[in-house]
Amino acid sequence: MQRKASGTPALDWRGTIEGFYGPPWSHADRLAHLRFAERHGLNTYVYAPKDDPFHRERWREPYPERELARLSELVRAAQSAQLRFVFTISPGLSMVYSDAAELDRLVAKLEQVWAIGVRHIGLLFDDIEPELTHDVDVSVFGAAPGSSARAHASVCRHVIEAVLDRHGNDGPLLMVPTDYAGTKPSPYRQFLAKELPPEVLVWWTGHDVVVGEISREDIDAAAESYGHRLLLWDNFPVNDFDPARLFLGPLTGRTADIAGSALVGITANPMPQAAASEIALATVAEWAWDPSAYDPVAAHRRVRSALAGGAMVEMLIEAASSWPPSAPRQPRLSALFDDVRREPALASDELRAMFTVMVQPPEPATDDAARLVAEIRPWLDAQAAMGQAGLAALDHLRSPSPETRATAEKALVEAQAHEADVLKGIIAPFVASVLESR
Repeated sequence: MQRKASGTPALDWRGTIEGFYGPPWSHADRLAHLRFAERHGLNTYVYAPKDDPFHRERWREPYPERELARLSELVRAAQSAQLRFVFTISPGLSMVYSDAAELDRLVAKLEQVWAIGVRHIGLLFDDIEPELTHDVDVSVFGAAPGSSARAHASVCRHVIEAVLDRHGNDGPLLMVPTDYAGTKPSPYRQFLAKELPPEVLVWWTGHDVVVGEISREDIDAAAESYGHRLLLWDNFPVNDFDPARLFLGPLTGRTADIAGSALVGITANPMPQAAASEIALATVAEWAWDPSAYDPVAAHRRVRSALAGGAMVEMLIEAASSWPPSAPRQPRLSALFDDVRREPALASDELRAMFTVMVQPPEPATDDAARLVAEIRPWLDAQAAMGQAGLAALDHLRSPSPETRATAEKALVEAQAHEADVLKGIIAPFVASVLESR
């Protein structure tokens, strides 16, 4: 998959943030992702894996030699690909913000990665207690609602002075506030606007944590509430809130009206499935380069054509293309089911053709497709099982007998046993309704 646009990009920061919960990407996945990012005109990769213990729970500890060597290789690979490698650290679960020794530990950790070439830093204060939890911090920063923002701003100022300024680095510090979603003012945001240095870029996820749409009004209201320029932490196509599903569709619902706004970039949060994420991320890259010319359907079509994954993979992509997560899945299939329920002979040929494709073995025609197939095998197997159940239901609908009923019942049980969710909420009820009616 490759599409690198020409001209001048609309956003200065265009990239991804490995910021999901669950198994982090492998080292090989990260290296492959950096190559993908370069091919697609992205310029930023943010290292923020929630389940890297040295990033979050054990933030005080220096990286062991082996892990540090891998980070060093990633930094060099990013530099070779002309990508910003943003190292982030998430100390908020336990840090005593007012303790000088804690600040020294944080600086020491950042100095360790600075020594291997890191030049972009982010501080993450997301998914922690909203208010201060240490008495000494309360005595320093106050007990008023939102006072944790004062502590977070103080840590940011210290890192700027002790690390970035000391090294003569004029790149902005990045930070995730605890209050990272929504557009309305809050005590936290009021403190942050007053005390966070103006050059710091603030990550924000939209009007909610996972969103289907982001409007210019959302951007303007959020920027006003934070009093800072924004980076969109786009929780797309991440699936850590529903790991049984894949999200393989294009980016949709993002405004093209960003000129003159406080939005300076987007970092999309992918899935633990690195190869599968590339399908959606390729469309993110197109939007980030030129939102006004972005066509999600055309962008998605280009990705699928270049992938050449074969009919079964195409069927899975189609089945997993809805966004936001609450959007209807495979509306054409649902419509065919409704038709067949009203008149059994109606549309059964089209349904049978779709189910037949679902059970075919994948035929990847490119290296990218082969890598994808290996990664998403559980979903391909689940799709095949659902397809088999659908075919068995059609056989029973056409010529009901004890044998066809037993076959359909067995196929339905086997399909529902798969942990991976491929149209479970659509095909399984259809098969069950056929069994009830015949």
